[in-house]
Amino acid sequence: GDDNGKKANNPNHCNCIIDQIFTGGLQSDVTCQVCHGVSTTIDPFWDISLDLPGSSTPFWPLSPGSDGSVVNGESHVSGTTTLTDCLRRFTRPEHLGSSAKIKCSGCHSYQESTKQLTMKKLPIVACFHLKRFEHSAKLRRKITTYVSFPLELDMTPFMASSKESRMNGQYQQPTDSLNNDNKYSLFAVVNHQGTLESGHYTSFIRQHKDQWFKCDDAIITKASIKDVLDSEG
Repeated sequence: GDDNGKKANNPNHCNCIIDQIFTGGLQSDVTCQVCHGVSTTIDPFWDISLDLPGSSTPFWPLSPGSDGSVVNGESHVSGTTTLTDCLRRFTRPEHLGSSAKIKCSGCHSYQESTKQLTMKKLPIVACFHLKRFEHSAKLRRKITTYVSFPLELDMTPFMASSKESRMNGQYQQPTDSLNNDNKYSLFAVVNHQGTLESGHYTSFIRQHKDQWFKCDDAIITKASIKDVLDSEG
């Protein structure tokens, strides 16, 4: 396509195969706590980095269905953190506090505000990055918290269009569950063995619907779905 076509379809002005497949749009809504005016920006993303329980940052509570039920296709064992939990935390409203005041275009002054991230546009292939390597002034470590992830993931609760359906950061399931536009099927999982200082990466990849392989450098072996879903990620 010509340059104008590229700019219209892709804010990064890039039409390469990587951007076509992996680029999504992340919407950031900053709401003034005084006049409730909303400032919205949309930025490209190529992966979504998710905080984990066990890190030094406070973690969002587990979802209401964490008592052995199934949420978003994830088998929910009591006390287990799921990928949906991490996404719920990522898209929750966050109060920025008095030390991070932003100039409000409505009030024409610096005010406290809340910020919320949602998905404006989903990529063809979505990459979720679990932030297992923690670096802070006091410690450097790997977070080994087990995170359950599903074979099928519905991203509808985390879309900007679903924001109105949220109540205090909790998504209310819509009555219309026939929409498949925002659903993903698990294709690959990358795993890390070892510590921050030394380690080794392997991956599981799917060839056909239920045919999985483990890739360990030059060694490729068949794997079961249980092997994949039980892996650390």
